[in-house]
Amino acid sequence: MSVVVIWCSNLARSAEFYQAVLEGERAHESNEFVSVSAAGNEVLLHLLPEQYRDEPSYGAENPIKPVFEVASLSNAAEAAMATGGSIPGEQAIYGDWEYLDAIDPDGHVIQFRQRI
Repeated sequence: MSVVVIWCSNLARSAEFYQAVLEGERAHESNEFVSVSAAGNEVLLHLLPEQYRDEPSYGAENPIKPVFEVASLSNAAEAAMATGGSIPGEQAIYGDWEYLDAIDPDGHVIQFRQRI
């Protein structure tokens, strides 16, 4: 992956989540934007305008699912749960990769993968 933009209702909480699960660094930060980078992944977090923050438009209805390569699925899962996310299922193997779905604090369905 290269770069993905994710809209969020709580910028601080989402930045903490993505920094923890990706074991990344915050490259740029303002009141409405945070960039988290790590190992070829960059997440650009944008704060939703206030009038849209309570609308349930995420989760399984979202037509895309970003996939982030991580060094350790277990570390990413622990970090996700410690920072307001959840892990809804079990790990799966496809080819040379092991995968694990997660849900971020705003309800976005994302996926982690680790090379076997």
